[in-house]
Amino acid sequence: MILRKVFIKDYKKIKKLFEKNKLSMISNKRWKNIWLKNPILKNNKKWVKGWVIEENKKIVGHFGSYPTQYFFKNKSYICSVLHGWVVDKKFRSFSPLLLNKLFMDKKADLFLCTTANPTVGKIFKAMKAKQIAVNSLNYSLFFILNLEKVIESFFKTNKYPLKKLLSNIIFFILNIFIKRKLDSWKNTYTEKSIIKCKKIDPQFDYLWKKNKYSNINKFLFNRNTQWLEWHLGYFLENKKAWILLSKKNKKINGYSICIENFNKRDGLKKAFLVDLFSINNEKETSINLIGASINEAKKRKCHIMEFRGINKLQKSYVNSFYPLSKKLLTNPFYYKSNNNKLDAILSNEKFWLPTYLDGDTIVNF
Repeated sequence: MILRKVFIKDYKKIKKLFEKNKLSMISNKRWKNIWLKNPILKNNKKWVKGWVIEENKKIVGHFGSYPTQYFFKNKSYICSVLHGWVVDKKFRSFSPLLLNKLFMDKKADLFLCTTANPTVGKIFKAMKAKQIAVNSLNYSLFFILNLEKVIESFFKTNKYPLKKLLSNIIFFILNIFIKRKLDSWKNTYTEKSIIKCKKIDPQFDYLWKKNKYSNINKFLFNRNTQWLEWHLGYFLENKKAWILLSKKNKKINGYSICIENFNKRDGLKKAFLVDLFSINNEKETSINLIGASINEAKKRKCHIMEFRGINKLQKSYVNSFYPLSKKLLTNPFYYKSNNNKLDAILSNEKFWLPTYLDGDTIVNF
């Protein structure tokens, strides 16, 4: 058994490892572009892409890494995003070796993983990583856009006799009593100032400057044109994402970004608000962007629209649409920093503004 660095040519072997453990793997093209199109690595900078455990020339364990850029008080930080931690059952006692190797990377100011399940979370904590202590990561606000499909999904993932009959009866009853609540979002906003954006262009650099200035005391992922294109290009190209812009006095003053994802296990097509920004957190702009995003999800025949990781002010705007809410079983956002000053900053909830743009969540969409 050997422990070695990940190479791009390892894709097929790593994909076999994922499939053996009943996990889906992103396409070869997306895999390559994580590094080949990464703004930090475009200038031929070297980066360890992760580590694998190899036994008899077969990869039996993997934990990947790619760099992203963050800002706090105008200072730049390099973040190592950890993704795809998969180890065959026989070799799982060696799993911490992969994490330890990644945590030894001196090029990174911090390490971030946003898809940790409870078991992984225990290992992270044992390795002195911390959970991001942001309350909005503990719950989800959501809108049911297709009640019938959601009920069907519930019976699909649970064993009940006469499932189809029960599903139809429950849909009939709920449709009578809660349809008005489920549709209440429709009369809360206007789309007069909202336009669709087909691609990431230089106007996002203008919005990023505004965002960076207004949130100078927040630890923010770089949202300039280059980074948004790297993060969202695949989804826009495949029509799995949409961007809405708000205009005021003929000037762009905000945007919302959403991604749709189909879950084969439960048969549900969900839309996720990935990012929301309005200059000065303007209420009318934010509400119109939220409403237009829900409406676009409905047009795309999504069954659920979900909001998570939004700040307190944005939550108040979403609440004006009367969403449903659910407490999540776990907060999967973990970080570790070997920089004592940065670690002290990130230990305080008020400096975080996490979204689906952060970490490896988006890799799994």
